[in-house]
Amino acid sequence: MIYADLHVHTNHSDGVCEITDVLENAASNGIKTIAITDHDTINHYDEIFREGKRLGLNIIKGVEMSCYDFDVFKKVHIVALGLGHNTPNIDKLCSHTLSCRDQYHHELIQELHQQGYDINYADAKKFSKYNIVFKMNIFQALKEKYPQEMTKERYKQLFASKTSKETDLKMGYIPITEGIASIIADGGVPILAHPCVYNNYDEIEKYVGFGLQGLEISHSRMKPIDFGLTQMYADKFNLLKSGGSDFHDPALLKFGDFGLTERQFNEFINKSKIAV
Repeated sequence: MIYADLHVHTNHSDGVCEITDVLENAASNGIKTIAITDHDTINHYDEIFREGKRLGLNIIKGVEMSCYDFDVFKKVHIVALGLGHNTPNIDKLCSHTLSCRDQYHHELIQELHQQGYDINYADAKKFSKYNIVFKMNIFQALKEKYPQEMTKERYKQLFASKTSKETDLKMGYIPITEGIASIIADGGVPILAHPCVYNNYDEIEKYVGFGLQGLEISHSRMKPIDFGLTQMYADKFNLLKSGGSDFHDPALLKFGDFGLTERQFNEFINKSKIAV
């Protein structure tokens, strides 16, 4: 039974649910400890802690940082866990990333408009919690105006095809060395998220040299081979074993299938020294 889910998103980045809804959903599915790891933002944690306390959930403060390995031109997502109240180094890097991402999404909305979609920045902005928009907000605006067309497959056609070295750089991805260093400087634990998604396995040893401390061994996009590979790499480099669902949308994924059992979580906490 899954006890802890340490990789979760809300509508403060590219998830679709409010903080309260996410936490209530997790609690109702037996989750006891959770880390909200929205992309490149942590300024909503007062609400997360408040709602977590109301629901009796243990909260671990976290964020998923959008990093990049310029040696091999790969995305690398690093989850920071166990953060304290002040995170000046992470805040500085994430602020830059969000600013770049917003500028890129302005351009993306213009492209969609030129393709014939009646959409503008304001349409997407109303779905965002911040003064920027995320890709999911653009899709929500499209879905509001074109509900029949905007399926999961259409989302992939419109947005997944945009991934490239050029667009990654426009999105303000953080050099992996700086991302890991900022997490350590702010007292957090850097965890390599879903290495199967961006094929980061070959670079794990290098990232350990940069200060990487953990690896996700359970994730919703892992195939059977990945469960074995992540365990092998974690053991080989004496890495913390973390895990989470990467929850974004209850229509696509439910809590309780991915994460850490109570035994695994206790091992993670004892080794990482993260306060719960």
